[in-house]
Amino acid sequence: MSAPLVTISSTFYNTGPAILDMLRSVFAQTFSDWELVLIDDGSTDETPVLAASVKDPRIRIYRNERNRGQSYSLNRITEAARGKYIARMDSDDLCSPERIRKQVELLESEPSIDVAGTGMCYLDSNGMPLGDGPVVRGHAQICKNPNRGFRIAHGTLLGKKSWFEKHPYDENLKRAADFNLFYRSYRDSVFDNVPEPLYYYNFDQSFHLKKQFIDRKNSASFLFAGNWNEGRYGAAIGHSVLQYLKFGLTVGFLCTGLRGRLMARRFGKMSEAKKTHFLQELDYIRSIRLPGIEEV
Repeated sequence: MSAPLVTISSTFYNTGPAILDMLRSVFAQTFSDWELVLIDDGSTDETPVLAASVKDPRIRIYRNERNRGQSYSLNRITEAARGKYIARMDSDDLCSPERIRKQVELLESEPSIDVAGTGMCYLDSNGMPLGDGPVVRGHAQICKNPNRGFRIAHGTLLGKKSWFEKHPYDENLKRAADFNLFYRSYRDSVFDNVPEPLYYYNFDQSFHLKKQFIDRKNSASFLFAGNWNEGRYGAAIGHSVLQYLKFGLTVGFLCTGLRGRLMARRFGKMSEAKKTHFLQELDYIRSIRLPGIEEV
């Protein structure tokens, strides 16, 4: 079998039935020259059985002997990938049928670009669209405030395999590894975004206070080290403290019953036309039959 142009990749740990909708969105792609590499990061539920029940020669599944964390698993996927490009995807999310095609077209037309993201549609706990966030174009705008974050979403990435090989994930970080990856690589990379919302992010189910704290703690640590090592001592202290202040603000919103308002800061209000489009696309994705388990 010849090497595909794109390796679509995902790691999973106790994702459950949600992984089937993720797989449906892969099979819904209008771009067909792909393989799918999955890493089971030591799941203890039925997820590995569900994933293995989908029968297609383009799918390869690997299993870690124990839960090693996403960074370890993503580096393992980079080693296993056969494609020129690697597309990232979280195991409980979905993507538009046009996602891979449009990202490949962007990178093929602009060889200087290393990695491209897309816009996102945020989903509530029932899998219904809440809204989509703003998208910026061009490396300078994406990296405008590197100590505060990068305006490119990790789950939406499609990039050159050679770039992922050059910039492996820090396996010591259980959280905030994506922020750390961008922070370490942005000076010698070119980032961009496809402006359309081509990724469906289960935001409500992904928001946990414990995860938020670990994210902020890890971010504070590498921001402090990065700025301090370059002689920006004030920035080292300021940006690390800011991470803890942001966490405090998050706790404040939650304690005062404003969780919904905090979450809604990520996205704008949808027009009826856009909402209809998202609903129709989600219905189509969820109607896709998976080979091996849902064949007629």
